[in-house]
Order: sequence, then C-alpha cells, then structure tokens
Amino acid sequence: MEEENKPTQSSHQTEEPGGAATTGASPSGSSTEDMDLKRLSSFLEKWAVRVLPERKAPQEVPSAPDSGFSLALFLLKVLPWFTAAGFLLSMFWDFSGAVPLPLRGESLELKGLLRMLTVSGLIGFGTNWLAIKMLFHPRHKRPLLGQGLIPSRKERIAMKLGESISREIINPELILEQIRDSGLVRHHRENLTRTIREIINQPEFVNDVIDMAEHYIQGFIRSDEFKKNIKQFVKGIDFEDVGGLEGGVLKLYRLFSGDKDVSVRLEELVDSMTFTMDHYEDQLADYLQHLPDMMEKRGDVLEEAVLNGVLFLVEQINVQEIITDNLRKLDEIRLERLLLNSTSDQLQYIQYLGCFLGILGGFLIWEPFVTILVLGTIAGSIFGLDYLLLRLARKN
Repeated sequence: MEEENKPTQSSHQTEEPGGAATTGASPSGSSTEDMDLKRLSSFLEKWAVRVLPERKAPQEVPSAPDSGFSLALFLLKVLPWFTAAGFLLSMFWDFSGAVPLPLRGESLELKGLLRMLTVSGLIGFGTNWLAIKMLFHPRHKRPLLGQGLIPSRKERIAMKLGESISREIINPELILEQIRDSGLVRHHRENLTRTIREIINQPEFVNDVIDMAEHYIQGFIRSDEFKKNIKQFVKGIDFEDVGGLEGGVLKLYRLFSGDKDVSVRLEELVDSMTFTMDHYEDQLADYLQHLPDMMEKRGDVLEEAVLNGVLFLVEQINVQEIITDNLRKLDEIRLERLLLNSTSDQLQYIQYLGCFLGILGGFLIWEPFVTILVLGTIAGSIFGLDYLLLRLARKN
C-alpha cells in the first residue's frame, strides 16, 4: 500500500490486457461493474480460449445393421398364401384313398388331409396375426373392443422402462466408469497443463495477469464497503488510551496537525490509498511458473476432483424421470412405430411362423404317432448337431 497526497478521485490509469487504458476512478456502481465485466471478458477472450480443449466433431453413431434379405422369412411370408390357395382348392378337390404302412400293417387315410392342414395353418397364422395386432390396436379405448395392450399400459411401460434403463444402463456409476476407462480426464488434464505452460512463458500473459490483479485490488480498496469497514475500525480506537511510544507519536502528530482528530485524518488517508503490484510482480511470476509443475504433481487429485464433479452433476439428473416423461409424451402411433422399428423382423417371424406351426399341428391331428415320431427325430437331430457345433466352437 502507498499513500499519495492526491484528491480522493485519483486519475490513476492501468493498462487493460487487451491494450486499452482504463481510469481508476469509478463513476458509478453499475458502470464500474460493467467496465469490470468488460475487462474480465476481454482477458478471457484473449487467453482462456487458448486453454479450452479443441472441440472435435461428434463421432457418428453407427446405425443398426440392416437385416437384409432372409430366405427363411421370405418362405414363411409366402406360406400363408399357398395355404389359403390350398384351402380354396380343398373346397373343390381333396386327397382321397389311403397310404399303406408296412411296419404297422395298416393304412393312413388321406381323405380330407388338404383341408385339415390348410385350416390348421390358417388358424395358426391368424391367431398370431391377431395377437400382434392386439398389442397396438385399438389405439384408443373402444366401448366393446377395449384398447390395445401397449396403449392401455403406456403409463406402466414408461415407468418400467425408465426405471430399468436408469438402473441397468444409464446410471452414475456406469457413466463414471466409462469416463475413467476412456482416459478422457487424464488426456485433457495433460493438454491443459501443457497449454498453461506455453502461455505462462509468454511475458504478455504475465503482464496481463499483473494488470488484472492490480486493477481488481485497486477497485476493492476504493470500494465503499472497504472504506466503510476501515473507518468503522478506526472510529473504534480510543487514541487517548494508547500509551508508550505509539501514544507519544500520536500526540506529537496531533500537535503538529493542528489538533485535528486522528481518526478523521486516518479516514482521509484511507480515501487516498492506492495499490500497485510493483513489490509483488516477481512473486506472482514465480508462482505462475511453478503452477504447471504443481498441476502435474497433483494430477491424480485434480482428476479425482473432476470425476467427483462429473458424478455430482450426473447424480442431479433424474434419468428415470427424463425417460418416463418422454415416453409419456409419445402418442400411440409414434409409440407403435418406435416398437415396430426395433422388433419388426422378430414380430414378422412370430406372425408367419404361426402358419408353419399350424400345418404341423394339422399333421399331428391327422396321424399323432407318425407325426410325433418324425418331428421328434428331426428335432433331436437338429438340437444334437447344434450342441456338437457349439462345443466345437468353444474349444476352438
């Protein structure tokens, strides 16, 4: 601190980091704050942008792979048409006669077989088709038909999905683990340290920091609040009770100052206070030079602090509520499209497989023993071969 015998409103000027000079006198509270904000903004625009990490273009999220052409699904889609054609044919023509079974010494009756197989196939296809349609339709509640399963349970589905996703897929622990495993914080911390080291070695940056510090300390000293606190402190001192050498000096000062109240004189001195960084420039520059080394030394602590900060922010986000609210906002048509886009192939397999299974059911009705024997042999062979191939793949 230096005392200057100048008027209260000094014309002391300081250089802005951007190069502009500003007057130390504060015209008014709001204008002074605006000038301070402008000065700080200028400093940040000049230096802080160099410290910020470069923004990379977001990586494109790969879209779901196209299922492509499936011969099995194509054949299943064609099967109901052939089944319907066979049913129409059975109205005019059907199998007749019998097929001998040498092992059993009897014959298999073929009469009505075509209609039996086609009807059971169409029933299997129709029931699966109806079941899938009833998942989404009617979209709105009807007096007699009611409402589809998913539209009528939309609220419950939204809550359950939100709860499951927030617990199993998107939760603070998993996000923190992903950030830690990616090494993102360490990478940016190392880049930040390197960039700060480069900036600190520039004399222009050190000068700007010194100017900023001097400006804001000077502003604090000249603030009304600071002066008020100093004056209240001075008024609380009883100078008549001060003894010893200090008391003698104060009385001598009072004698030569025309018997003026010491507290009043000190208040005048406070009004004329000014501050410069001349005595602290070397200390500040030395501290800035050692700042990158301190950051490297305490790197693990800084990284953990950043991770804890990220964890705190993530914990403030209610993922369950976000998912639930967004699902609630979906109307019935959009909800149906959302589910069909992700499960279309699977639902089609279920729907058209009903026709094939219905035809197998028709064979079972026609001749249970032979059908069970044949289907059991085929199914056993398929499962056995699949098991052997799986074991072979695991060994390799």
